[in-house]
Amino acid sequence: MKYWLTLLALMVPWAWPLHATEECVIESVPRNTKDPGPWIDQDNWLAPENLRIGLQSFGHFMPSLKIRATGTAQMLRPASRQIDLDKVKAVDPLDQQLRDVGFLLATRLYADGLLVLRDGKVASERYWNGLGAQDQRLLLGGTRPLLSLMGAMAVAQGRLSPDRSIIRYVPALSGQTGLRKLSIRRLLEGESSFDWSSHDVSDWLVAGGWNSGNTAGGIRAWLNQPGRWDRDFSPNPQLGEVGPDTDLLVWALAEAYRVPLTQTFCQELFAKLQPENAALWLTDSQGTELSAGLALSLRDFARLGQLLIDARISNRRNKVPNWFIETLTASAGLRLANSSDLGGLRKGSEYRYGFVHLGGAPNRIAILGPYGNSLYVDFDRRLVIAIFAAYPRKHSAGMRATLEQVWDMLGSATQPSGKR
Repeated sequence: MKYWLTLLALMVPWAWPLHATEECVIESVPRNTKDPGPWIDQDNWLAPENLRIGLQSFGHFMPSLKIRATGTAQMLRPASRQIDLDKVKAVDPLDQQLRDVGFLLATRLYADGLLVLRDGKVASERYWNGLGAQDQRLLLGGTRPLLSLMGAMAVAQGRLSPDRSIIRYVPALSGQTGLRKLSIRRLLEGESSFDWSSHDVSDWLVAGGWNSGNTAGGIRAWLNQPGRWDRDFSPNPQLGEVGPDTDLLVWALAEAYRVPLTQTFCQELFAKLQPENAALWLTDSQGTELSAGLALSLRDFARLGQLLIDARISNRRNKVPNWFIETLTASAGLRLANSSDLGGLRKGSEYRYGFVHLGGAPNRIAILGPYGNSLYVDFDRRLVIAIFAAYPRKHSAGMRATLEQVWDMLGSATQPSGKR
C-alpha cells in the first residue's frame, strides 16, 4: 500500500499541498493545456489585442501556485440601496457629453467586471465579456501595492527594519555592492528604482518566464548575476510599475518571514478576507513567486479594500499598522500638481507605497493597475469600487479621468439623496 501511495505522489505532484497551515493551503498548479488560440503565444499573450484572453488564460503560459484559505467564506450580502448603472450619469472626459456610467465602463474603460461595496455590502455587481464571479484576473502591476502593505506589516512586527540594507535580510545578495545603498524603506516606498535599459527589462521578463527564452535558474539567479546592481538610480523612475526592484522586495519578504511569499500573503492578508475563491500567484521556472503575479476574483479584490476600511476604524486593525494607512490618506498639503504619470486625476494625487493618494477630496486612495484594473477606497463613505478591465493601453490620462468620473458618480449614487 505504501508503495502505491508513493507512486501516486510522484505521478501527480500538484495534487499535494506544498505548504499547509491551519489557515492556508498552497498547491502547485501545472500549466493549463487548453490552447487559448493559435495566434496567441508566449511573446504576445499580453499584447493589447490579446488582453482579455491573456489576463484570464495566464495559466496556459506560466506555472502558478493556488492559495486557498481553509476558513469559512464570508458571503457578501446585497445593500438595501442598489445602483442601476444605466441610470447614473457622468461626464464623458473624451467629449464632455453626459452619458450613463454603464456606457463609460463598457465603452471607454473596456470593463469586464465592476463591484461596488458600501459598508461591506454589494451595491452593484456586473460582469461583461465572459468574466464570472469565480474567475481570477491577473493583477500584474496591481500586485505591487500589496507587496508594500505586506512589507509595512513586516516592519510593524519587527521582521524588517526600514533603514537597513536589503543585504541584511538577503545574505545571498551580499556580493552585490550596488545594493548596499538600497534600504528596505526605499523598496517599500517605490518612489525610485534602478536605471534599467530596455535590454535589461527584456532579459528580466525572460528570466521570470513572462516571455519566451532561456529561463534556467529563474528570477533570483538573474537578480544575483555578478554586477547586476552596479548602476545608478533612474532619473525618471516609472512610478507604480513593477520591475527587477520589486522582485527584490519579494525576496526580502520571503527571507523576513522564512516562508514563501504565498504563505505570508495568505496568513497575513488573504485568510483575513474570508475569501470566496482561491487566489493564484504566478511563479518562475523554479517555483519562485513573481512580483506581478497575483490573480484574484473581483469579489476578493474588493474585499482587500474593505479590509483597509475596517482596519482604519478597528482597534486591532487586522495587523495593518496605523502609520501605513495614515500615510496613504494624509493630505498632500500645498501640492499643486499630480505626481508624474498621474495626469487625468485631480490635483494633489501622488504615489505612496505603490498606492495612489487621490487629491481633491480627503481620505481616498486607489490601486491603479495596468489596463484599467483598479481598486478605489473612500474611507469616509466606507466605499469600495473594484474594476477589472482590458483597456488597450497600460495607462493613459483619459483612462484615469474616466475612472475619476465613475468613482465620483457611483460614490454619490450610494448616498442618501440629502448627502450627495
